[in-house]
Amino acid sequence: MRSCFLGLLAFSSMIIPASGSPPEAFIERVQFHMGTYARVLIYGGTNADADAAFLKIKELDGLLSDYDPGSEVSEISGMAGKRPVKASPDVLEVLKEALYVSGETGGAFDPTIGALTIGVYRFGRGGDRVPGDEEIRKAKSLVNFRELRIQGDEAYLEREGMMLDLGGIGKGYAVEKAVRVLKRRGVRKGMVSLSGDIKVFGSDIEIGVRDPGGEGAIASFHTGTGELAISTSGGYERVIDPLGKAYHHLLVPATGKPGRDFLSVTVILDGDSALADAYATSLFVMGKDRSLEFLKKHPEIGVFAVLPDGEIYYNERLKSLVTGFKVL
Repeated sequence: MRSCFLGLLAFSSMIIPASGSPPEAFIERVQFHMGTYARVLIYGGTNADADAAFLKIKELDGLLSDYDPGSEVSEISGMAGKRPVKASPDVLEVLKEALYVSGETGGAFDPTIGALTIGVYRFGRGGDRVPGDEEIRKAKSLVNFRELRIQGDEAYLEREGMMLDLGGIGKGYAVEKAVRVLKRRGVRKGMVSLSGDIKVFGSDIEIGVRDPGGEGAIASFHTGTGELAISTSGGYERVIDPLGKAYHHLLVPATGKPGRDFLSVTVILDGDSALADAYATSLFVMGKDRSLEFLKKHPEIGVFAVLPDGEIYYNERLKSLVTGFKVL
């Protein structure tokens, strides 16, 4: 059994053998990709298997990064309002998933939010700043997932100035694809993680949910031996603090300002990691009341959320998906 901090590297490397049996051989590797640490843990595989998973993550970083001016995502943004861009199957797939979640959430998730996050806030790009209300208003007018068109093998943003930001789904998508690479190569047990996005398959991993207001974990659970996608969105990343007020990168598309109802939201699905990533982002920016209504319509989503006053919310679906759940 392994332990992992959701969103961090392992806080324990101890293998706990079952019934006194010797621990199963494993390979654990860490590399830096997509602006964070990527971790691959596999049982019964080889270093070549781990290399293949990392190679897929690196490939996707080159396609999806909005920091790389040569990426396909950057090209689509650069050609906004001008012409469609021929896109690779992976880019088309992640854009379609993003649009699906946008529709499901009524725009709480929006892959065209780059006009705000990249254009005026400049999160993670040096010179992070809090824009004025007029700047936010103008940028907000360029955020509309309905104006992202996909036709055949081409993608197109309808108005000049629109920008893609796939930060709310890209890491989850990369985790999902890396796991698929491993499984195609015959690996049947393991875990892939990128920051707050984790996919566990076939092995019982202990997960610690990071305390957004302090050090250590605020809750923990075991994944069992099935297949689970786990994603956490929290306002503790990329914080800028002008005149004592904290701003973070999880913006509400409708207001252009950070979501304030949650400190963190963790989503657990027995499905796709890209969806878990996008749903975690969506629930965070929806706010408490709207997210509760959304969850009533989506009973497949397990959720653990921390509110600013320290209140903790979790639903029955979470407890049905995992074992040994406990609030610490």
